[in-house]
Amino acid sequence: MMMDCPRCWGKKCELCKQTGKVPDEQLSPHFKLSEMLDSGTGRSKGLSNEPSPEVLANLRKLCVEALEPIRALIGPMHINSGYRSDAINKAVGGSLTSAHSYGLAADIKPLKVTRKGMCDAIIKAGLKLDQVICEPTWVHVGHLHPKTGKQRGDKLSMFVVAGKPTYEAYNSSDSRIA
Repeated sequence: MMMDCPRCWGKKCELCKQTGKVPDEQLSPHFKLSEMLDSGTGRSKGLSNEPSPEVLANLRKLCVEALEPIRALIGPMHINSGYRSDAINKAVGGSLTSAHSYGLAADIKPLKVTRKGMCDAIIKAGLKLDQVICEPTWVHVGHLHPKTGKQRGDKLSMFVVAGKPTYEAYNSSDSRIA
């Protein structure tokens, strides 16, 4: 199992020994390292997304302790964004304190239920998470707070108002959530 090198995106560097590929890794039964590192922004801008050993350990925890239980509830899902290096996080306009930059969060698109259905299932099951944010095109799942290592249990919806994101407590009855 091989994947594009997350340092050079297949352009052949010293990490991938001029092949453009490095070994992929199964982080949990249903999630691979390649899907947690893939970044269209990183590829197009040539920004490395190579994880440190600490980030790799966090990604394993995220997959085993958060994503696998969610998958058991809702079925298959697509990882839109997992780990983001500081450079990629800046390029996509991510928060300076983003859990993505520590390998502690993923943005997910459920494949068999709606975003609302996914959020409702996570909340009903009482999964222990730092954040569940129902965003306009995916659901942000944060496993642990990057600074405290704790789980705050935030359940939020994000809406774009006048071009700016606003956050509200998640309300399953809110007609703005599809």
